[in-house]
Amino acid sequence: MSPKERKKRERKDFAPHIAAEKAPPCNVEGCTQPGVYKAPKSREQIDEYEWFCLDHIRERNQKWDFFSGMKSEEIEAFIHDSVTGHRPTWSRESRLRENSLHSALQDKLYEFLHGSKPVKPATPRLPAKMRNALAVMDMTHPYTLKQLKSTYRVLVKKHHPDTNKGNKESEEKFKQVAVAYKYLLEQIKDEE
Repeated sequence: MSPKERKKRERKDFAPHIAAEKAPPCNVEGCTQPGVYKAPKSREQIDEYEWFCLDHIRERNQKWDFFSGMKSEEIEAFIHDSVTGHRPTWSRESRLRENSLHSALQDKLYEFLHGSKPVKPATPRLPAKMRNALAVMDMTHPYTLKQLKSTYRVLVKKHHPDTNKGNKESEEKFKQVAVAYKYLLEQIKDEE
C-alpha cells in the first residue's frame, strides 16, 4: 500500500468515536494522547469499552482474537449461529407441517388436480399398552418376531444390571424392556 493510499485510508476509515476534547486519556499506561477510539474490554464484556489513541487501537486490533480460549467446536457453533444473529429460528416447512390447514389445502389441491381424494393408508388404532410397549422397545408397528428379538437383545445388553452397576435408571429401563418384550411377544404369537 502506497503512503498516499494509507493517508486516504487513515482519514476516511479511522474516524474517531468521540471528539478529542471530550475523550478520556488513552488507556495505555504512559500515553498522554486522547483516547478517541473505543474497543471492547473482552469477549464476555463486549458492550463495555476501553478508550485508546489511534496508535494503540491499531496495536490492540492486531493482537485481539475474539475466539481465543474457545475450542474448535465452540467456534463452529458460533459461526453457525451468527448467520441468524444468534437468534432462534424455525424452518418454514416445519411450521407449515404443524398447521392442519396446510394439510387440508394439500388435500384439496390433490383433489382438484387428480379428480379424486388422496387415498390415505389405513392404520389400525393400537391399544395404549401396545403403544407404550413399542415406545419402550423403540419400535414401530407393524413389527416382526426377528425385529423384536434383535431389539430386545440390544436393549438388554445396554441396560443389564451387570454392565451398569448401581445405575437405578438403567435397572428400571431393563425391567421395562423385559415387560414390554413379554407383552409384544405374546401379541405376535397370538397373531400367528
